[in-house]
Amino acid sequence: PRSTLFPYTTLFRSVARWFMALFVHSRAQTLLTFLFGFGFAVQLVRARERGEDVLPIYLRRLFALLVIGWFHVLALSWVDVTWGYAMTAFFLLAFVRTSDRTRLIAAAALTILPAAIYAIPQVSPWLHSLLFDRPRNAYIDDYAAAVHSGDRIAIMHAHATLALLWTFGGGVAWYLPWLLGRFLLGFVAGARHYFDRDGADHLALFRKLLLWGTIGTAIGSALLTVEILGIFQPSAHALPIRMAEAILSQLTLLAQVAMYVAIVVLLLQRPMWRRLLLVIAPIGRMPLTTYLMQSLICTSLFYGWGLGWATPPPALTIGLGLAIFALQIAIAHLWLRWFRFGPAEWLWRSIVYWRLQPMR
Repeated sequence: PRSTLFPYTTLFRSVARWFMALFVHSRAQTLLTFLFGFGFAVQLVRARERGEDVLPIYLRRLFALLVIGWFHVLALSWVDVTWGYAMTAFFLLAFVRTSDRTRLIAAAALTILPAAIYAIPQVSPWLHSLLFDRPRNAYIDDYAAAVHSGDRIAIMHAHATLALLWTFGGGVAWYLPWLLGRFLLGFVAGARHYFDRDGADHLALFRKLLLWGTIGTAIGSALLTVEILGIFQPSAHALPIRMAEAILSQLTLLAQVAMYVAIVVLLLQRPMWRRLLLVIAPIGRMPLTTYLMQSLICTSLFYGWGLGWATPPPALTIGLGLAIFALQIAIAHLWLRWFRFGPAEWLWRSIVYWRLQPMR
């Protein structure tokens, strides 16, 4: 709903939509899923160097993340990615002994095929009907009513329902394969040590990524412009066109994220930019804490059990998000002066190793 407290113009709304399309929608999660697969590869490499079996620890990490994810769903927000990550990451074990070529082929297939399948109009409704007996909007209405009421039990039930609805009620055709495909890309990058010494050993590769990523982003931005202006609507055209548009959209997304990664790596080689970028580095050392903290802050602002604010317009939503992130950067700097891990990371490690980890 639009709040009367936050009037906004068409210009602000358009700028906000472009910002979200270029920097947030699926971009952030693509980067996070890539890093998840990268982290898995780093764990394998380090375990092999120490002569350890990584499998038991890895499985415990996933089970612990699954538990933390569902606690997050029930207590704070149904928009949780961690339990989906944990579930999908079990399939990474099938690629431990395969070649990087096999991983890349699988990643390409998991990018292209789900996008094409999900473009078929009948797929999502059919999958939804297998598990749910009411339309999607009915569950969303239940969620809105629970949120406004502030009833904790009703909110927990609505959260669990929407989390399952989003993952399995039609989204299962693309979301879980989508995650695994990006995990595999990160797996390859970690196995090949692309980011050792902040990528300094592979600058030629990152320059190529910047070039081709920029070209892909330019093509995608042109398509986005056409779609936003209403010149071309894929849903109004034949199935092959819709499928081609869906596949091209996913490939463009990967190109854009590759461009962003290449830009950061190349800037890290310059002292001035390195100092600026390292300001946000503490966030990367406590990502799970940052993620959970965002849910705690936002539900406290917008849910009925908190301040119960109305939803602000897009431009102010972005401003609020950036303000929260700036606050979290400051918190991360202060916290890591005295502690080794964020509190959620400490809990995760303590569950995995089944003993309290040193914090100071």
